[in-house]
Amino acid sequence: MNTILKNKHYFYLLLTIFGGGITFYFTMLGIIEHKGNFDSVEFIMSTWLDNYYAKSLTFDFWTGTIAGTFFIILEGYRLKMKRIWLYLILTVFVAYAFGFPLFLFIRELKLRKQE
Repeated sequence: MNTILKNKHYFYLLLTIFGGGITFYFTMLGIIEHKGNFDSVEFIMSTWLDNYYAKSLTFDFWTGTIAGTFFIILEGYRLKMKRIWLYLILTVFVAYAFGFPLFLFIRELKLRKQE
């Protein structure tokens, strides 16, 4: 168990790669389905209008995203991390599944340096 705790930053890095990759993959499938166009309004509306399952996932995502965003900001300032804004931009423009695990990865590296 101690080994897992010492190397948890690799888990966050794996989630960063996986989250970014899977999100990119499905976004590309959507663009292909829409003949090369990304319609951001349709993308957002589909998560609210399709069905109750989609709405459930949407509220789940947004609640977690809001909590994670506050965590990035507060923890980043607490640890005096550089470029906190970058994680927020990556979260919005790439994917939350990419930006948040990347923040956790860099945070773990920062905590290791402080030990």
